[in-house]
Amino acid sequence: MRTWYLFLLAALGSATLPGCIRSRVIITTEPSGVDVTMNDMYRGRTPITIPFGWYWYYDFKLEKEGYQKIEARERFHAPIWCWIPMDLIMETIPLNFYDTKHRHYVLLPQETP
Repeated sequence: MRTWYLFLLAALGSATLPGCIRSRVIITTEPSGVDVTMNDMYRGRTPITIPFGWYWYYDFKLEKEGYQKIEARERFHAPIWCWIPMDLIMETIPLNFYDTKHRHYVLLPQETP
């Protein structure tokens, strides 16, 4: 009987210290040092880690002097543990969970006339 109380106490305690699902994308390029714009907002130079809040489409622009610009639309799909009702369970566990997406781009040199 005492075990049941301990389980209830642990469940209530974990509900008061919820964790978080943290989503991020790591962008790498060849060459490195490429300027990255995500949804019309400058984010920095590669290699870079960018947090995101929604699993949906994101527009990326990658630019570096002397190289051809890349414009890409990326779709980030939610992992199964972010689906309903699993997301509710994951948010109540007092740990942080990370979903990291990786994108790698190769910029080609500009053609000289």
